[in-house]
Amino acid sequence: KNLIFIIKSVLAAFCGIQSNKKFDHDDKFIQKNGVSSFILIGFVLVFILGLILYFIVSFILTRNFHLPLYGDLS
Repeated sequence: KNLIFIIKSVLAAFCGIQSNKKFDHDDKFIQKNGVSSFILIGFVLVFILGLILYFIVSFILTRNFHLPLYGDLS
């Protein structure tokens, strides 16, 4: 339960859509349990996001397609 709560909270913080009520709830959780779990989950999510972006860019760059440039009508 706490893990899901932390993941949702960190994802909301990444997007900047955290309400004041949720922020206060997070603050109470941090006061009780410490900030280390938020930091760890944050690093893991950033790493996963980096991997996803890497694989998307790698997939796009390995495709053999030609986009015509402006003025290149051949």
